[in-house]
Amino acid sequence: MPLNWLKKIGSKADHNAFVDLCEFKQQLFCCYREAENHISADGRICILTLNTQGHVLHSSRITIPKTDLRDPKIIVTPDGDMLLTAYARQTSKLNQTLSTRNLNWVSQTGYSWSAAKEYADRGWWLWRVRWHKSQAFGFAYNRKQNAIHLYSGNPRRSFHLHQPFALSLKKHNKGYPNESDIIFDNNNAFAIVRRDADSYSAQLGQSSFPFKKWRWIDLGRYIGGPVMLRLNTDFALVSGRIIKQGKLVTGLLKMNLSTGDLQELLILPSAGDNSYPGLVLKKRVLEKGILEENTLYVSYYSSHEDNKSCVYLAEINLDSLMSNKV
Repeated sequence: MPLNWLKKIGSKADHNAFVDLCEFKQQLFCCYREAENHISADGRICILTLNTQGHVLHSSRITIPKTDLRDPKIIVTPDGDMLLTAYARQTSKLNQTLSTRNLNWVSQTGYSWSAAKEYADRGWWLWRVRWHKSQAFGFAYNRKQNAIHLYSGNPRRSFHLHQPFALSLKKHNKGYPNESDIIFDNNNAFAIVRRDADSYSAQLGQSSFPFKKWRWIDLGRYIGGPVMLRLNTDFALVSGRIIKQGKLVTGLLKMNLSTGDLQELLILPSAGDNSYPGLVLKKRVLEKGILEENTLYVSYYSSHEDNKSCVYLAEINLDSLMSNKV
């Protein structure tokens, strides 16, 4: 079995969801939203420090009064710091949205965080940033515009519009593109984008530096909260919410970066409100420097136990997973 173990790591709030994961200084850092429910006004960010056995070593939280902090993402910068991003929804007493901002925080330790800094444009939900050399890139979406913009720069300094309407209903006849991820291979970029209109099929984007022109391939299936991990020049791991036998589950798939062909590898224990995973790959090495195995860590949330939305961490033997077929 490729799944070595699965541990529940976040369950203190009524609703624990929208997860991301990174490795920093030989430890795992998992961030997620704690709140009363999926759309409540009280969203705060929880950041867990874990060892590679899945034991929680430390936890910290970020809150802003009268603000719902949604969909946190965490990444290590080229400067060796950790960057945390989130979408901040300022709310009224009746949970009406008064304004929205894209915010980020930085940490040198993972235990304390800077003040929040606003970046990108208001009205556009900057989903996630990824680094290419010394520059970060990220797609932001706008539901009314039925489009995503590509932004670039340094989120702590200057982060601006790079390519407007990189994927849109008007230009590409693809309705409501939204959540996304980007990976890089030298000067080539690959993006995966969720859609929630017409066919609901996710898209694979391909572009070369300076990433102004994008070619899109229809993946033919729904993928929510997508995240990617590059395996090599030809293939990537994809994880997200997929439909399996008529139910929404959290899956791991292998994707051909040239054709967009997808192969299901593993369905994680999941049901109901679930998914939004984070991926970390670690190479375990024996004493003599011989590669032992590739270990994949997956963080995600699910409500398959007692109908409560909780955060889980899975350790997976990647070599076994790649030879496994669902």
